[in-house]
Amino acid sequence: MNNGVQGRKNRLHDRLERLKIPASDKQTLKELLAEPIRYIPHDAFRRPKFMKGIMSQDIIDRAQPGQALSAEDEKVLFMQYNYAQYKMGQIRRKLLRYTSDWGKIARELLRWNQKRLECRSQIVTANMGLVLAMAKRSDFAGVEFTDLVSEGSMALLRATDKFDCSRGFKFSTYACRAIFKGFSRTAKQSYRHRSQFPAQWDAALEKSDQTERIREEQHNDWVDEVRAIVDRNLADLTGIEQSVVSLRFSLDAQQTAPLTLKQVGDKLGLTKERIRQIQNKALAKLRAVAQERMVSV
Repeated sequence: MNNGVQGRKNRLHDRLERLKIPASDKQTLKELLAEPIRYIPHDAFRRPKFMKGIMSQDIIDRAQPGQALSAEDEKVLFMQYNYAQYKMGQIRRKLLRYTSDWGKIARELLRWNQKRLECRSQIVTANMGLVLAMAKRSDFAGVEFTDLVSEGSMALLRATDKFDCSRGFKFSTYACRAIFKGFSRTAKQSYRHRSQFPAQWDAALEKSDQTERIREEQHNDWVDEVRAIVDRNLADLTGIEQSVVSLRFSLDAQQTAPLTLKQVGDKLGLTKERIRQIQNKALAKLRAVAQERMVSV
């Protein structure tokens, strides 16, 4: 088996080396072929004519650096960004199957990657002001402004990869939360370093609730992600699994509090143990999908 894997790697390497393209493009192809290409799915991706119209819109030329995008332009740009990654994933699978016209398909992968990078750059450029504004307003003792900007910029990039425009939220709202979490992580690391190598006692640090706030934000992120997965049934839950998860974890906006296993069983006419079994199976499915979708921010 190992010999087979090594053989495929060698054939890929040989094909790449034979391509008459710049060395930088060969390196890019190696990186793109090394790992699966992830994207945020959208129902429209399976409608080529509709997506052709979306991809023909030149948002990049219309947008101005440093200025917020309109809601419509933002949605189109995120669809272009994720559709480019969707196409890249399809092309990557073709290349790994060693199809004919390998060189032509490899160049197509590079073209879609360039489109992806252009969209991502425009999204980040239009929202970079959020990082600077939030860094100026933030007050984390002992944390340099430049460190906040650096971590905030990385958080903005990760948020761009994770944002789902189909959920109807503005990206700025989502990004602000990710940026603040980046700031909080930097502050936490700084506080930990200072506690290990203390210079003096700081009363402000004794009262810090950063750990609790970060834990709460991580919990809220998980709940939001699970709700999105359940709403769109990305984990292929059965009807009974959806009902159990929704009732147990209060995912329905009309439900004020989670129900116990027994209460769910009474509602659905099943035993407490059967509800537990259904719940565990559903959570395993949700966890697998969530781990693929969530980027640590």
